[in-house]
Amino acid sequence: MAQIIAVLGGKGGSGKSTCSIGISLALAEQGKRVLLIDLDEGMRCLDMLLGVSEDLVFDVSDAVAGRELSSCVLNVPEAESLYLLAAPAEKGTLNTKEFVKYLTSLPENHFDNIVLDLPAGSDIELYQALPKSTEFLCICNPNAVSVRDAANIGNLLSKANRRGKLIINRFETYFIRNIMFSNLDDIIDESGLSLIGIVPESESLFFAFLEGKFKITGRAKKAFARIAARLNGQNVPLPKLSKI
Repeated sequence: MAQIIAVLGGKGGSGKSTCSIGISLALAEQGKRVLLIDLDEGMRCLDMLLGVSEDLVFDVSDAVAGRELSSCVLNVPEAESLYLLAAPAEKGTLNTKEFVKYLTSLPENHFDNIVLDLPAGSDIELYQALPKSTEFLCICNPNAVSVRDAANIGNLLSKANRRGKLIINRFETYFIRNIMFSNLDDIIDESGLSLIGIVPESESLFFAFLEGKFKITGRAKKAFARIAARLNGQNVPLPKLSKI
């Protein structure tokens, strides 16, 4: 079975969708065949962010209902091994149990990684339904509200008998040391989650996605590459905070 990676976060605005894309692209660049699934019913955006919305005809609900997967997925331009399965345009279209049953029925040789971009908020029913081998990645920003959201999600994952890992997004060393937290350990301890990666604040990344461009460059690309390598089981040390 493909490795399932569920990307989740508390309130909107943490950068969950951009992290889902960044991780998926990094995995693809490392030779993995990746399926990225947008599960934000009624609020889908990954097709727009990746510049493939004009080609969108069918979505994940159509695939679950029995339509051939090849007619539902969208190949991301210039990323031959990355495929997108868009979310339904209307809320309430997907049934959690049916989706998970479909997800686990996909042939093993179709994909190496399946990345799920979950809706903002928490859904313990979905957490419990996903396979126990699922990697849950919680995205948070370095501010008190977002870190508390991550802690709440961590508690729900624990109740669902699942374990999550933390990605700190929109990281700025100055902000951590001088405004909100005294050091990085404060964020990790407050969230109650183990750290798997840090993604730096990136204005160029923000504007790239705003314009429907999927290319990631510079420090952000290196950060996602480190996270992808760790998901593949590699021991990649965290660089100095000033180098992130």
